[in-house]
Amino acid sequence: MTDEQVSTAQTYVLRTEVVRWAIDTLTSRRIHPFFLAYLHLHSLTPDERSPIPVSPSWTDLGKYLEMPGGLSNKPYYRPFFQKISKPERYWFNSNFAGSWAPRSLREVPKKVVDVSDDGKFRLKENSATLVLEHLLYGEPVPALALGAFMLRNYGFTSDEGVPLERDIRSLFLNEFNFRQTKDGELLGDSEVIFTTDSPQLPTVEILLPLNMEN
Repeated sequence: MTDEQVSTAQTYVLRTEVVRWAIDTLTSRRIHPFFLAYLHLHSLTPDERSPIPVSPSWTDLGKYLEMPGGLSNKPYYRPFFQKISKPERYWFNSNFAGSWAPRSLREVPKKVVDVSDDGKFRLKENSATLVLEHLLYGEPVPALALGAFMLRNYGFTSDEGVPLERDIRSLFLNEFNFRQTKDGELLGDSEVIFTTDSPQLPTVEILLPLNMEN
């Protein structure tokens, strides 16, 4: 084996204190619970500029939300709610489909999506503007905080040193099919509903090698 064939890739994970920072950042603001459903629907929409009806697979969200510490009937943690004084509402049951069933969909979600008779969902035209108004209450979400929470169980492989904040944001944007420039700058819907500004991080290095996991 030649030197060129030797892999120098290293897997990194988010520090525990960074995940806690992400949760604190998200729970300090009003975010409507349907925002989680919107992220999933956006991930299924091939082109945000011309949305088409899609069939959600709500259970796919479970991998982002599983967290120890909840009740047996509420195994998922979703760090946002429209009332920040209700921390008990962050824990979520496993009945995603029941929560967002077309017939039980409430007024606010219907301002963001259309639902057809066959149960398909379609993002409304200019949905990002509607999301900002009705689900985020006019305040864009720090993309790094949301990305750090949603990708907290991911490993980040790099052969160019420790990944940077923009790498976490970029992976999150890719995960949910948001547009970005080649340099990872927000573009389109992401530019409307996310911000690259964040509260101060608790540590300079937000990731550490997997074999040093804290």
